[in-house]
Amino acid sequence: MILPVSYKTFYNNAMADELQEKLRILPRIVKDLKVYHPRALLLFGSMARIQAGIDTTHMPEDIDLLVVGDQIPAAFETKYYGFPTEITRMRTHTITEIARSLRYDSRPVALSKLYGNQLIKQQASNVIAASLLLGPGYRSFGIEQIELDGREDQRDYSVHQVLLGGKWWRQIVDYARERRGPLKRFSDKIVQRDMFVAK
Repeated sequence: MILPVSYKTFYNNAMADELQEKLRILPRIVKDLKVYHPRALLLFGSMARIQAGIDTTHMPEDIDLLVVGDQIPAAFETKYYGFPTEITRMRTHTITEIARSLRYDSRPVALSKLYGNQLIKQQASNVIAASLLLGPGYRSFGIEQIELDGREDQRDYSVHQVLLGGKWWRQIVDYARERRGPLKRFSDKIVQRDMFVAK
């Protein structure tokens, strides 16, 4: 993977080379996970923003990955690749239900589900998944930015790169972003169009 030119103008060559070395572990992770047939594997966070050519104010501390699938061993969440990695596993049913909520639930209901889960489980994986599904429009949907030192974090948390399962991911993104609302859920259910089915 080659870093964008805009990134190299921001950091000196030594730091850019160091980061490039760390990015070389991504193919190893992809290869290891591919064996378990994930629906999708996404790179997000600061590494994804760098890959997208967005300058960052600090050197990434880890590699953030979201893997969607039902057979991914828990050991991947703590597996060490020579550089800190945060591999979040999410079952297909879980992300499908998040997408369905974004599509049909009223915004207050969808947000209460997302943040209620965050409070109960003390983790933000569902909120992150919703941001990735919605894209840059996640803020207008009502998903709040975190605060850093009392100020709103301006980083775009929807930026990601699909490493595996591009076709499936595009389909569930399209499903989630087509807002139907509570009123159309019933009519969609009658014609059996309310559930996400990958083609």
